[in-house]
Amino acid sequence: MALRVWVYRGDLGIPNSDEGVVGLMARHLVYDGQFPVFFWGQAYGGPQEAILAVPGILIAGGSWVALRAVPLALFLATLVVVWRVGLRTLGEPRASLSAALFWVWPPFVFYVITHEMGFYGADVLYCALLLLLGLRAVERPDAVRAGTLGLVAGLAFWQTSQIVPVLIAVVAWAVWKEPRLLRQAWVAVPLALLGALPWIVWNATHSWDSFNLPSGASSTYTHRLRVFFSPVLPMMLGIRTPVSQRPLLLPGAAIDLIYIGLIAFFLWGAWRTWRRPVSILYVTAAIYPFVYGLAAQTFDSSDPRYLVVLSPVLVLLVGQVLGTWVRGAALIAIACAISVLTIHRMEPLPTKALASGALPTAPRDLSPLVSTLDGLRLDRVYAPYLLAYVLDFDTQERIVAVEAKFDRVQFRGKRAILPDHPSTRHPSWLREVAAAPRHGIVIFRVDEPSTPIVPVLLRHGFRRVAVGPFVVFAPPS
Repeated sequence: MALRVWVYRGDLGIPNSDEGVVGLMARHLVYDGQFPVFFWGQAYGGPQEAILAVPGILIAGGSWVALRAVPLALFLATLVVVWRVGLRTLGEPRASLSAALFWVWPPFVFYVITHEMGFYGADVLYCALLLLLGLRAVERPDAVRAGTLGLVAGLAFWQTSQIVPVLIAVVAWAVWKEPRLLRQAWVAVPLALLGALPWIVWNATHSWDSFNLPSGASSTYTHRLRVFFSPVLPMMLGIRTPVSQRPLLLPGAAIDLIYIGLIAFFLWGAWRTWRRPVSILYVTAAIYPFVYGLAAQTFDSSDPRYLVVLSPVLVLLVGQVLGTWVRGAALIAIACAISVLTIHRMEPLPTKALASGALPTAPRDLSPLVSTLDGLRLDRVYAPYLLAYVLDFDTQERIVAVEAKFDRVQFRGKRAILPDHPSTRHPSWLREVAAAPRHGIVIFRVDEPSTPIVPVLLRHGFRRVAVGPFVVFAPPS
């Protein structure tokens, strides 16, 4: 609990626009009856976590605590499911110790589960659920268990495409272990299609856009596989620090030797256990990187966010060595120390990025900016993505901010109209801001020298007001 409070209250817990969007989706579910099929402005990422956030929005309004209770609750449910998977694959005390291990390790999971970013709480829960349901279906290959596996697989696929490697591995393992499951395809497949129906209907009417996601960069399959094995997997394991990629305490060469040793233990364990139920963990871990690498988005080596979904498998694999309570307590203490060190190293990163201008981050307290906008009578503003939806949720849409392109500007009377951003999360807000009789522009101060429209705004009489890390441009009175 202390670790989680530390992350929540530190720089790593500063709210971001991704979770602001989830909160806004929940608000619009409540107040406007809008039911999005995907994360706003995207062709992926279901709204299931936004739906679960509705009670918190009804009770607490624009509360970040209420919003973030959703991924925490999903994670707590995952701990129970991991324990149940452990009972079937590892036995006690390994099952209970594996759940305890997951509470403190891997360290990167602390960061993503602290935030409500729409996917990661569901990622870990669906991974553990698929493992459990796959094991149950092999134990008793009847229509009920096969159908349940199919329905959950469909819902998981709609919610998060990151589950696909796990889904493929679990189904392949189950059919390998119990070919009679194929006789239950008549119930499993229709229920899987039912669970994924929103995804299917939306794509059928939108040119199958979920298969045409922008990757942001070009890369080869071989490169993405190499990135998976180094540095992304070591960052997830905690032997390298996410983002900075610094080795854990020891020299880089020693960390590489430890990593090679872990891979050797994995291969040895897979050979020893291929006839036992625990082999589902090895099959999933072995298949995962080769399916994962098919997605062009996985070229990014800055952090292991696309491996969060695999974390229950990694925890249970490590759980095999937790054979006694004493050994388990010792290894969990070591894992906790790894998490403490990693979080300590990660915590200054947002602040350093803000200071250097590499990645501006909105501060936790937006009240100075809100007071400034109120004083300038600006309740409709253009803002960068990293601020816009944090501001929207924080003010419960009393102030509407929307991202736009800041490379050029047109003037209609005293109104400055910015070009639409192609990935705007809520396009109607672009029109609302542009049509407002009086609207402003907010940018990060570190971006001011490189923003082309700044001198143009000043020449047209816009007033420049600096407030904290932001600069507000207000139209002439």
